[in-house]
This record gives sequence, C-alpha cells and structure tokens, in this order.
Amino acid sequence: MTNFRSVLLVSVLIALYACSEQDKSVTPLSDSNEWELVIVDSIQVDYLGDIRGGYFSEGIGLIKNISGSHLIKFDSLGTILVKKEFPQEGPGSIRWLESLVQHDGEYFGTTSFNDIYHFDGDLNLKERLKMPFTGESRGGAYNRKDIAVWKERILLWYPGRDGVSPYMDHFYRDYPLLELYDPHTGTSQPVVRTPPTSKFSTDEFFGRPTVNFTLQNDSLYVTFSNEPILHVYAMGDSVRWVRSMDMEPTDFKVLPGQRTPVTYQEMIKMHEAQIYGVFSDPNHVMVTYFGGIDSETFVNNDLKERENFSRYPEFRKNYLKIYRPGTGWSNEVLIPSKIKLILNIESMENPFYALRDDDFVGQEQDYLTFYKLQLVSK
Repeated sequence: MTNFRSVLLVSVLIALYACSEQDKSVTPLSDSNEWELVIVDSIQVDYLGDIRGGYFSEGIGLIKNISGSHLIKFDSLGTILVKKEFPQEGPGSIRWLESLVQHDGEYFGTTSFNDIYHFDGDLNLKERLKMPFTGESRGGAYNRKDIAVWKERILLWYPGRDGVSPYMDHFYRDYPLLELYDPHTGTSQPVVRTPPTSKFSTDEFFGRPTVNFTLQNDSLYVTFSNEPILHVYAMGDSVRWVRSMDMEPTDFKVLPGQRTPVTYQEMIKMHEAQIYGVFSDPNHVMVTYFGGIDSETFVNNDLKERENFSRYPEFRKNYLKIYRPGTGWSNEVLIPSKIKLILNIESMENPFYALRDDDFVGQEQDYLTFYKLQLVSK
C-alpha cells in the first residue's frame, strides 16, 4: 500500500508539473496580439435584396436593402424573426434610412435629411425623432458606422447646422463633425472637432472622407476613411480629444495633399484606401479597411466604369487591425474578398457575422449567405 501511495503521489506531481509547463507554453499565445480570421460556419437567410447596411448584436441580426423599405430581423441560425416592408410615402413611411444601431433591444436609424427613426424590437416604427435643422449630407457611405447611444442621448453624423454643407472646402477642418441629440428635449449640440494630428486640420486638400466611430463606455474612437489614424476622445459635458494613434498599415494608398480641391477627374484615376468599419469591446478597438488600388492598375483595367465596379475585389485587399491598450496594434489580418459586409464585432472572444459577396463568389442564390467568423489568437 505504501508503494502504491508513493507511486500515486509521484504520478500526481508529474501530472501537475506537466500541466504547469503546458500553461506556460500557452501563456504567450493568450497574451499575443497576433490574430487570424477563421470562417467557422455559415447561415442562410431566406431573403434576396441589395443589402447595403446591417447590424448584429446579442444574437440578433438586422439588415436593410438599398431602398430602406425592407427591414429583416434574423437570429444566429438564419431564421427570419421579423420582416417589415414600409411605404416610402405617407403615414408610416420610411425614406433614406442609412445606418442602424441597437439599444436596449430596440433600434435607431439615421437619415440624411431630418428624421432619426426609432423602431421597437419587432421593427414597428415607434416614432420619428426630429432633428432641429435640416441635414446637408446627400447619401451615405456603405454600411457607415455613424450612430451610437450614450447616456440616453444619440451621437450621430448629421452635418447641416446653420446650413453648413460637408461638401464645402475645409469642412472637416473648420466645423464640428458630429451631433449629440437629446430625444427627450429634441435639442442637439455640435461636438467633436478634427484634432491637430489629422491631415484634415491643415490647409491642404484631400479626397473627401467619411467618418466612422464607435463608443466604449466614455471613450469615443473616430476615424476618417482615407487616413490610417485612430482618434480618441473622452465623452463628458464636452467631448474632448485625448490622443491619436497611427495604425501603421503596410497597404494604404491615398491621394497626396494638394493646394486646390481634389476634382472628380483626379478621384477616378485611382481607388483610395478606406477605413469602412470601427468596432470596440472593453479591451480592444477593431478597425476594418481596404488598401486601395493604385492609379496604373485602376486606369489599365478601366475601373472607373460602373460595369467594372464589381471587379474591385480582384485588385484590392481587405484588412482588420486590432488595438489593445498596453500592447499596441496587431498584425494586419487579411479579410477574404468573398466577404462583402461585416455587420458588427461585439468582442474579440465571440463570433460575428458577415454577408457573403455572391457576385465575387460567382454563385447566384435565392437566399443570402452570412459567414460566421471568429478571430483566433496565433
């Protein structure tokens, strides 16, 4: 019995030591800020339409077609929970619906002109929140991240205060970028100015950007689409710029600054790099972007023509980078070209969903396919 106990004790000690050594070997991986993107599954949603925007949060997805008259709510199995078609004229109409965000099980959506739409969890239109002035933005970027809820107020991209247009020269240098709207009073205050670290704070002209942002607690993260910098602000009685962080991409082709406004003819000679998504959790900020197409490739393949727009994924690469405080930026994670639209990234630990680009894949289906994605530490 004594020998058996001795052998058992030795075996336990060896096992504990092996586990300890194994824990040591995986610790650098868990602390690593090197990632890869893995497609772990896919789901099908029984709907067809030109999807230009969507959102996924807490196991529920919401998408809209290009006209904004259809809203589809589905779960993580692809089951349609609610399908709504809204009139575009008259009572209960929905027009120019752009970005969407979920808050407390309900949804808010922006428009270019005047209304903020407020939907309940079943996508019934509860109310139209009226902005105190007419918007001057005409059209929105593809799935722009430009609305969030902070302490029961709505932070949103809605230029037009005092009739100021975002298409004016040096708009981004001279005027506030966002509005903080109080739905209880119907009032709004201008917030967030371009920081001195941005190229848009200078006298030079660049391609007109789009603005994306995300909120995490009282921290606001703002990007200009054609500038690889993450600008950080602190929310409070006023919104205060704190710092800016260069993303240090290896592939980010943009037009150089110049003394005169960039013309349409100049813009269609290349395809600028673009940040198209910014997401966050308590410990990370995630930025998605594509690297652009240089002028030689763009011109030689006649990519300025509308019939060739679908060929862009052939010539550009899509990336995701993750910022972690105390560690810095991750590697450039390559996003497959067959991914068309990332709906949201709630956290680094949880999977997230993205619409497949059927045109790029070359498959015509009578349903939508969404990839279930996961970021895996290398």
